[in-house]
Amino acid sequence: MSKLIQHNKKKLIPIKITHQGKWNLFGELEIECYVTSNHQRLLSLRGTARAMDLRGRGSRALVEALSLKWIQPYLSEQLKDFVDKASTNEIEQIRVMSGPAIVPFQTSLFIDICKAYILANDDGILSEAGKRTYSRLLSIMTAFAKVGIDSLVDEITGYQKERQDNELQRILSKYLCEEFLEWSKMFPDEFYEQMFRLREWDSFKKGGQKMPGVVGYFTNDIVYERLPAGVLEALKEKVPKSEAGNNVLKLHQGLSEDYGRKHLEKHLIAVIAIMKSSESWNQFLYMLDKSYQKRGQNVMRFF
Repeated sequence: MSKLIQHNKKKLIPIKITHQGKWNLFGELEIECYVTSNHQRLLSLRGTARAMDLRGRGSRALVEALSLKWIQPYLSEQLKDFVDKASTNEIEQIRVMSGPAIVPFQTSLFIDICKAYILANDDGILSEAGKRTYSRLLSIMTAFAKVGIDSLVDEITGYQKERQDNELQRILSKYLCEEFLEWSKMFPDEFYEQMFRLREWDSFKKGGQKMPGVVGYFTNDIVYERLPAGVLEALKEKVPKSEAGNNVLKLHQGLSEDYGRKHLEKHLIAVIAIMKSSESWNQFLYMLDKSYQKRGQNVMRFF
C-alpha cells in the first residue's frame, strides 16, 4: 500500500488505512469509518448519503446535494473546497482494508454539513426533502459529541486501543494558543436567551444583562467540559488569576484561533439547536448528555 496504484484511472495516494469499522445507525443503516496512518478520521461518502436520506447516485449523491445553489451560503470554505474538487474528480482515492477504494471524506466535514442544515433550517428555506435530511442529521448528532465523532470512529474501528501516549499533547497543541488572543464575543446572545427561557428566568436583555452567578457553572458544564479530555484543565491552568483567585481573561481567549475557537463555534451552534428543540431545562440536559457526553461520564444525571 506504500506505492501509487491505478484504480478506475485514478491514482491512489500512499496513505494507509490502519483501522476500519461500521457505524450502525437507526438499526438499519451503516456508515463505513476509517482511520489513516496519519490519524485522519474518514467516513464513507455512500454511507453518509444514505444516512442523510439522499437517494440514488451512490457516493455522488452527497456531492451533488452539496453542489446545489441554495445551500452554498451555509457551507464552510473547507466543505466548498471538498465539493469543488470531488465534483471534478481531483481528489485521489485511497485503498481501504476491505472493499473498493474511497474518496477521503473527513469527519470534520460531516460536522460542517450538520451546521449548514441547522443554519438553513433556522432561515426557514428547507424544502420537504431538506427537512427530512435536517431531521436525520439531528438524530445522527445525538450519537456523537462535538469532538466525540472522532472518538466514536476510534471506538468503531478499534483505533482507541492503540492511541499513542502523546495523543493528549497533540490535541492540546491544536486547541491552545501560545499567546492569549484579544477578547472577542464568542457566545451569541441566543445561547443566553435560550438558557434564560429554559431556566424560566426573566427575559434576557441584550447588552448589560446581569448574569446569575450559576451561568458560569452551566457554561462549563454545557461547553468546556465537553471539549477533549485535558483541554479545560489546561485552560484553567493557563489563564492568569487575580489576587482573589478569579480569572482575569476569558477561557476562550486561550484557544487557538485556527482550530480551538472554530471548534467552539461549531459546538455552540449544535448546543443552541438542542436548546431550541427542548421544552424544559431537564429535557435539554438529557438531550445534551445523549448527544455530547462529557469525558468519563458513563451514566445519565438524575434530576
